[in-house]
Amino acid sequence: TVIVTPGPSFNVPLPNIQVCEGATISTLTVNYSNGVGTASYQWYSNAVNSTTGGTQIQGATNSTYTPSALTVGTTYYYCTLTLTGGGCPQIASNTAEVIIHPDPTITLTSITPQMICIGGTISNPLQVTYTNGVGIPTYQWYYNSVNSTTGASQIQGANSNSYTPPTFNTIGNYYYYCEVSLSGNGCDTMISAVAEIQVFPDPIVTDPYTPQELCENATPTDLQVVASGGIPGDPFTYQWYSNTTNSNTGGTQIAGATNSTYTPSTVASGTIYYYCVVQQNNGNTGCESISNTATVIVTPGPSFNVPLPNIQVCEGATISTLTVNYSNGVGTA
Repeated sequence: TVIVTPGPSFNVPLPNIQVCEGATISTLTVNYSNGVGTASYQWYSNAVNSTTGGTQIQGATNSTYTPSALTVGTTYYYCTLTLTGGGCPQIASNTAEVIIHPDPTITLTSITPQMICIGGTISNPLQVTYTNGVGIPTYQWYYNSVNSTTGASQIQGANSNSYTPPTFNTIGNYYYYCEVSLSGNGCDTMISAVAEIQVFPDPIVTDPYTPQELCENATPTDLQVVASGGIPGDPFTYQWYSNTTNSNTGGTQIAGATNSTYTPSTVASGTIYYYCVVQQNNGNTGCESISNTATVIVTPGPSFNVPLPNIQVCEGATISTLTVNYSNGVGTA
């Protein structure tokens, strides 16, 4: 009796694997069909994607082998099968590409404290990026009242790589950080550095105004505001407005009036109300204060109402009194 069987072949190809450094890698397994004789196995590692020229792995003589994930890099593994006693040829499996990625690292794009005023929002969103690792990222932002990544509160819905906190209505320091997890096997969870947001009171504007009542073309007293407080070290910007009503909203911006002092015009008569808007960082940090209104009343210059009469009398007569009266103008006559 002579029984001839097909030569052996591996049933299922070896998978490719990507994990993070230090992970536990799934065991590679080969099984075969056909052929005849006693099976023996030998596993190999290779630096290139080839089933020749590999390095024999000592002791790896079973149908299973678990690669190590301690060294970062790409290694190719394959297994040879030898059947003794039946003249079957040696066969080699396909290569399993095993990529060991470094554990991921996370970077907070801005760790410099952002300073804003009460009622403001930050101009630059908090943002994280990561490198290395493998898999799909999951983000979660946290808030803390102290500069720490423990004991913080999870922010519901803050699940992207950037986060903009809502308007700050309370003075104080606020701390945020992000936790990033990757779906890849063995990838460590990353925690970013802490981002600090400092919230200060709005600037204080002092405006020692007194109403001015002047004649047309008279020289007025300069209007002046003094700003203090707000964000330390951040310069103030000024913008003056005029208004026809006694209100420090809804006025008309005065072109070029961007200093802490302003000289009102007295060219035309009328009552004008002036006020100044003081900001820091152009108001982008919520730092803004508005002065009270300064009233400037400009009246036409004085004029006599009735001309003096010419008089002719005889010597010794009683002459009618000459009298003048005037209108407009301002001040003590």
